[in-house]
Amino acid sequence: MKKSLLLAAALLLSNAAHAAEAPRKYGILSLVGDSISTITYVPETGTKLDANDKQVYSLGDNTFFDEAAIRATSAAIQATQPEAGRFLMLTTDAELHKAQNTMFDEPSSNQANRDFLKTLWKDKGLTHVILVTKYRADTDLKFMHESGGTGKIEGLGFYMDNLVEVVAHKEKSSESTQGVLMPFAYIKLRLIDADTLAVQREVRLKQSELVTYAQNAEDRNVRTWAALSAKEKSDYLDHLLRQAVTEGIPRLLKP
Repeated sequence: MKKSLLLAAALLLSNAAHAAEAPRKYGILSLVGDSISTITYVPETGTKLDANDKQVYSLGDNTFFDEAAIRATSAAIQATQPEAGRFLMLTTDAELHKAQNTMFDEPSSNQANRDFLKTLWKDKGLTHVILVTKYRADTDLKFMHESGGTGKIEGLGFYMDNLVEVVAHKEKSSESTQGVLMPFAYIKLRLIDADTLAVQREVRLKQSELVTYAQNAEDRNVRTWAALSAKEKSDYLDHLLRQAVTEGIPRLLKP
């Protein structure tokens, strides 16, 4: 009898160890790419805390940035946990994009969206889901050798300051230009239990880059927004988004 109990206990321990070692299967979903924003610096006056001019542009059913985030996440998982399974998901559902963070910050008032979210991976055998969403935070952009910017920014977009003067030092001279354009990617990564939607870990990331538009004195009248072509703007956001995900996934999946 004692030997049988010991054998049963050993089998249970063996099964538990095997289950613990079983590779995870991650679902990957991004809700960050439905819009981009432009933030134009406006000097603060009085007690108004965020006077900046903010414009948000919907990208409709264009999934370019969500696809970029998903594929970058998949590649980062492959590099971090090559034994893990991956299931890539894409949705253009407007309600999910709208409720992307409140689904977890205020779950009781977002039950319908949470239920619909789980249908995206029904019967796929997932253990976890990695969700990429927008992150709203104080502006903290890489500005030359220091951080700069005012107000709040979120997700993907561009911060413009038409007033700031930038001095470029050359070998025997220096040139001053006016106005900067800074693309940014502020995102949040969540590691979620696929069955319960419980958030197991969260990583917040800020990526940005400085672009100056005037290359010489004759260019001073060029508007800041014209610093980059449409393709260059898209390429910058794509690069910053992938960079953020690549940096964040190892932190999200650390033991």
